[in-house]
Amino acid sequence: MKHQLEKLESIMEKENINSIILTGPDNIEYFLGVRTIADSPLLLYYEKKGEPKLYVPLLEYYRFRDYLENTNVKVYAVSKTLKPSDAEVIDKSFREIISSLSKKERIGYDKEYTSPLTSYVLSALGEKIVDISKHISKYRMIKEDWEIENIKKAVDITEKGILEMVNNLSETITETELTGFFEFRVRRAGIDEYAFAPLVLFIPNNSYPHHLPTNNRLGKRNLVLVDVGVKYGGRCSDLTRMIIWGRKNKEELKAIEAVNEAIDNVIDKGQPGMKASELAEVAVKTLEKYELTEKFIHGLGHGIGILVHEPPYIRTGSETVLEPGMVFTIEPGVYFAGKYGVRIEEDVLVTKKGLKVLSEDLERVFIA
Repeated sequence: MKHQLEKLESIMEKENINSIILTGPDNIEYFLGVRTIADSPLLLYYEKKGEPKLYVPLLEYYRFRDYLENTNVKVYAVSKTLKPSDAEVIDKSFREIISSLSKKERIGYDKEYTSPLTSYVLSALGEKIVDISKHISKYRMIKEDWEIENIKKAVDITEKGILEMVNNLSETITETELTGFFEFRVRRAGIDEYAFAPLVLFIPNNSYPHHLPTNNRLGKRNLVLVDVGVKYGGRCSDLTRMIIWGRKNKEELKAIEAVNEAIDNVIDKGQPGMKASELAEVAVKTLEKYELTEKFIHGLGHGIGILVHEPPYIRTGSETVLEPGMVFTIEPGVYFAGKYGVRIEEDVLVTKKGLKVLSEDLERVFIA
């Protein structure tokens, strides 16, 4: 954690400021290494040459205090009513704490990372805010070795969960029941948090990019889209695979071929120094050959780390330049509303030589 806080010190030096406020829960988790839960208001205040101060609701106080016990971070409970004798309680509201910081001349803030306290900070500090979001995003985009290893482990466990679903298909199984096989397998592997709610979708639910599992039954013939991910050691995975069940359909096979080719072309041509938009265009041009461009209705990919969706975003118009250490998804998809959809998703690492697929041990399409 000391190493992480040194990153904040570096930001203060770069921006010539003496203090930083963070309220984005994912940023607080990134810099302090303590999992943030639900949508509780959290505020980290770090002043140059001072000790970091973390303000949390009373119900979160003991967990943060105990996790950060052997660090130099001082944890305070924010409460104007309940004041246990064994807690370090601040008799102020979060709004009052933020207002007290308005006396500072210039103060760094993670402006692009929203939280329940964002509006309070913006209104209280106004023009005194120096937006440090770009610095934080840069740190979070370039993964350290330990982060990459945890993502690899998350990918490996996710792959095992997908295989568990493939091995338990039957005509009578529903989307929600099949989801349960994934959840059971990854929980057995020690996973205590999903990267996002699993998407296990049969026709026609997979014709929509996002749709939660239902009691829709598989039947004798179907096309299954599985989009799942877990969180291991605080870092996420995100994989999508297709399963052909029963009789094959030529139109669906063509869509699968197009999406597969788009992924292959992106992986072959991806290099550090490219803009994210250039990489996205590779997929667009591939799908154009199949006359499927207008069915590709989302970006090509997104970064994965503390969150399953975070910078860099791989989409047309993005000026982000790819750098070694970035980890993101490649997930072209085509959707025929009300009929069916095809999406395949790989997790890749940018290296000095190109794109390394972290999820290559699992075939992209299963024929069951």
